[in-house]
Amino acid sequence: MKKAFTVLTTAVALAAVSSMAAPKYPFPQNMKHPHGNVIEYADVSMIKDHYNKWKKAWYDASQGYILAPEGTCSTVSEAIAYGMLIAVYMDDGSNGAKEMFDKIYGTWKSNGGNGAGMNWRVGCEGGSGSASDADFDAALALIMASKQWDNASYLDDAKKIIGWMSTNDINGTKIKPGSQWNDAFNPSYATLANFRVFAAVGGSGDWNGVATWGANEIKACQNQSTGLVPDWCTWDGHQPTKTSASVQQSEAAGFFDDAARTPWRTAWDYYWFGTASSKSFNATITKWLYTEANVASEINSGYYVDGRAEKSTKRNFASSTFSGGLGFAAASDETEAGQKYLGTVYSYLASKTACARAQNCGEGDNPGEKYYPSTLNLLYLLLMTGNMPNFYDMTGFTAFTPDPSKAPSLSDVNGKQMEMKDTTVGVSGFWHWGAYHDKYGIGTEMKPDSGTSPLVLRGGKIYAEASMKIGPEPEWTQEAADAGTLKYPSAGIAMSFLPDSKQGVDLEALHVAKLRIDIKASGPIRMAVLNGKSVEAGSEPGIYVKNSSDYTVIEYDMTPEYYGFKGFTEKGNNGGLLDWVNENTAPEGKEIIKDVRGLKFEVKQKEGGIGDVSIRKIEFLDASGAVIDPVLITKMPGVRSEIAEEKPASSDSPAGSSSSGVVNPNSSAIGPGVGSSGDALATVYAPARFNTSVNGLQIQISNAAVGSNFAVFSMQGKVIKTGMIKGSSQLVTVQNKGAYVIRVGNEVRSVIVK
Repeated sequence: MKKAFTVLTTAVALAAVSSMAAPKYPFPQNMKHPHGNVIEYADVSMIKDHYNKWKKAWYDASQGYILAPEGTCSTVSEAIAYGMLIAVYMDDGSNGAKEMFDKIYGTWKSNGGNGAGMNWRVGCEGGSGSASDADFDAALALIMASKQWDNASYLDDAKKIIGWMSTNDINGTKIKPGSQWNDAFNPSYATLANFRVFAAVGGSGDWNGVATWGANEIKACQNQSTGLVPDWCTWDGHQPTKTSASVQQSEAAGFFDDAARTPWRTAWDYYWFGTASSKSFNATITKWLYTEANVASEINSGYYVDGRAEKSTKRNFASSTFSGGLGFAAASDETEAGQKYLGTVYSYLASKTACARAQNCGEGDNPGEKYYPSTLNLLYLLLMTGNMPNFYDMTGFTAFTPDPSKAPSLSDVNGKQMEMKDTTVGVSGFWHWGAYHDKYGIGTEMKPDSGTSPLVLRGGKIYAEASMKIGPEPEWTQEAADAGTLKYPSAGIAMSFLPDSKQGVDLEALHVAKLRIDIKASGPIRMAVLNGKSVEAGSEPGIYVKNSSDYTVIEYDMTPEYYGFKGFTEKGNNGGLLDWVNENTAPEGKEIIKDVRGLKFEVKQKEGGIGDVSIRKIEFLDASGAVIDPVLITKMPGVRSEIAEEKPASSDSPAGSSSSGVVNPNSSAIGPGVGSSGDALATVYAPARFNTSVNGLQIQISNAAVGSNFAVFSMQGKVIKTGMIKGSSQLVTVQNKGAYVIRVGNEVRSVIVK
């Protein structure tokens, strides 16, 4: 009896030691994949926090379950396989991840999965037969576990399952949905990286052939305009279809909860193996995606393969499932645009966590994401941050240290910032600009600061620009609205036509037909028309500006339409109306155009975001395409948009004067430039509206505004005379004959004294 007890306690002790085996690759691994974009500034403590919340909500240690779908009485094979993958990669040597792995793998084995695929659902509701994607992921998790914990038995088990899958989940090289059914093809079941690892492990099945077949099949099911695939695809025609597995889906067939994982799967394949077809698959998606959603948080939770968003209450929101899954296509885009977009995916995923508990998840005092999105959230984060390397073959993976300085951040002002209310400079004649952001202390930042001018001088040209960041918007409730506690973040730059920003201009009377802007933008930058008719704060009609890495000229049709303008109409937004604005109280576009006060460019994103904008030209056009003189809009003549840097003063300049030249309106030559007060700025002046005449050595200036400053320059840039216009006619006497330039205010005219 004593001997038996000793044997028993020894076995228990060995089991305990086994469950506490130190990981060979403890979290965080921080390994760059051989290919693709990796988030090199990830906050690993955030990922740990996500893991702990996810584990608390969905892991039931007593049963060895990852609770799914949303209830607390069942699990599915997909959840068990995902849990095994998460445990393998999250083990830091002290968080019990291996013990969790062994418990949930025990659930797999005891429910049909001992050397085979697990029954797809067990618990209070059951289901027989396997789901192929779960089988593929569980086998991969076992392979990784064999390396992570140096345990060959895991690899032996994986090989048994791989052999079983080769004749049950695979028909030749064809990927079946499961062991007991074969309705249609599910593109997200093409786990291409898994198949290539299975081929490397060896054993039964032509897994390289399966990978080739899967890559060809998802391409055949892919819409060539959007890159989207459906949840289910017919075997022969490769068209969207629904199957017996679509019972939870009320919409027509399309890119929904299953299909959302496909870009993640192909990015995974590219990350580990550099597969060209997977990169190409995702490239078709990003070509459409970057226009559809400027940032990942704008991705809708469901589309049809032609790109139409499903806007039902069930789908009209963002979630980790889609913002992460679809956004993952950017991981294969090794350009600056791809890296930036993947950054928005990371930012969104970082902002979402699982509910605190499984029961009543997402309700009342239990906010957060349910089992499916929160589980994918964690898997997505691990892969994109370099914390899901191929333990079976680490060739090409390189270690790195996360560098917070590489994270997207606000750009500093690039150039000389102009002063507020400087009526001498502007963009295309529009001068009255200001920067603004909220002061709520909820994550809003801005450069330049609120209350200053966003106009900067760079390379001799005036730009309106800013770098902005806002936090997420609060969830609206009637109680919060009544209490006045709702705080909506805002940051942007605005241009008013008139000094009194509460006065509008009738653009209809000026025959405005189009708005043309030359702009560079990144992030969720929305341009909106300020007006005197939109009564709700932030409710002005507008449109998100297309992101671009360089300046792009964009034209918008300003024909009034619905509650805004024709050029702003897209995706059913009724002329640029925001979806939260009450159409019963919103003004129509035909009212707005008669009382336009200016434009604003702001970061606008419900989930928060960061964005940059730089504007170098704004023009209003008539129906013929001619530019309408901004003076007719602003009543401000002579506002400069170009300023040349002043050259060093020449030795023959008069003491105390600004040694500078001016633009000769009758010549293409530009002299050193005139500084208004010796401030190293020189002007390219507007054409003159005043008149000049010459009588001997006297120059007569007429039709100039009384009170304007004037100056007379030689063609070499020397200041000859200065003064103020005191009447309708001003006489100026020069000493010698020759050519001179007259400046009045910001206008110039050349004269010749003979």
